Amino acid sequence: MKELFPILFGLLFASVFVWAALCYWLFKRLETQHPEKYEAMGKPSLIMNDSLSNNIYFMKFLFKREYNDLNDPSITRLAQFMRVFFLVYFIGFMFLFLGVPLGYAP
Repeated sequence: MKELFPILFGLLFASVFVWAALCYWLFKRLETQHPEKYEAMGKPSLIMNDSLSNNIYFMKFLFKREYNDLNDPSITRLAQFMRVFFLVYFIGFMFLFLGVPLGYAP
């Protein structure tokens, strides 16, 4: 199990950059194709307008499947992929986090 720790850590570290790219694409698509929804979410962005309330609105948008109301197949596919990606990341993070106190980390 100790051999898996650096691999999982590296995958999760790389996943942060993938998540940032996915968020950027979704935010840009919402901004250009659905500006009313983008404004209702608080005009989220990766850095400049990254507040706790915007993050909550964004996670509600993903997990309550509010993207279905937009009737935009490209946003729906992207948001569905992001939901799965986030859940896999979260599970991987929990394995990593719980592995440290159990002595599985180097």
